[in-house]
Amino acid sequence: MYQYKKILGAVFAAIALSANLAAKKQEPKKNILTVTYIDVGQGDSILIETPEGKNILIDAGDGPTDWSSWDAGDRIVVPFLKKRGIKKLDYVLMSHAHNDHIGGLPAVLKAFPVDTFVDPGFQYNSYIYENLLTLVEEKGCKYVEARAGGQIKLDKYCYFEVLNPPADRYFRGGSEPNENSLVLKLAYKDVSFLFTGDSEKQAERSMVQNFKKDLLCTFLKVAHHGSASSTSQEFMDWAQPLYAIISVGERNRFGHPKKTTLKRLADYGCKIFRTDKDGSMRVTTDGKRYKTELLKETESKEPNKNE
Repeated sequence: MYQYKKILGAVFAAIALSANLAAKKQEPKKNILTVTYIDVGQGDSILIETPEGKNILIDAGDGPTDWSSWDAGDRIVVPFLKKRGIKKLDYVLMSHAHNDHIGGLPAVLKAFPVDTFVDPGFQYNSYIYENLLTLVEEKGCKYVEARAGGQIKLDKYCYFEVLNPPADRYFRGGSEPNENSLVLKLAYKDVSFLFTGDSEKQAERSMVQNFKKDLLCTFLKVAHHGSASSTSQEFMDWAQPLYAIISVGERNRFGHPKKTTLKRLADYGCKIFRTDKDGSMRVTTDGKRYKTELLKETESKEPNKNE
């Protein structure tokens, strides 16, 4: 157990330093969309800065539990946002109610004013989720449930198309929070992004059936950290991404990403980025051209002897 805690300490310290170094303060550039996939270990967190200066956060990684005090929101996401010069968040969106996606959000809501909180609305019996909703209410955030077929306007250039969960029902069976993940398409002129949460087979089949033409994207956030339960061949036939980003923890106990998923992405010719190997990754685009940038500091893996 001591050795395991030492390993976790080294990994968490590396993640925190990597994200810290990546978050250089930068003034918004006119007509530029910036999307940063923040390295939070085994979890997701994505910052979107729109051409008109709106700030949007999707998820914030793990939060404290009965067995761990690690808080990616407090240790990584909040410092990252502050170093980027962000003073408020126009939208905070949760993909689904699992801890590795929403556990860090309370720290974010306590650190920044948040205008609107977006939830897929699937009721999940979890004290982490329930406490988060209580905090959203206490902070006076506007609360929105998003369902497939809807849109979320970000500024005059950008909006989210909501592709999942379905408007008329929630998926049952399997991992229900995953299947009912909020899936979002963001397009800025000719460059597009697909954010998939932890959506799995049922959700992918539904999106192919109902929104196949909306799945085409330049950048795909690979669902469920590269699990074998997602990123089906049928889904990829329609998405056809040029870049695939996998947000995943180094030496994670789930074995993510799975070899079958990596092979499928490679077979489609995707350039693959992994936060466990590449650290945080940023895309900047004017809607025609785009630039990808790796933000990992190569000498950041310093063991934390206090863990």
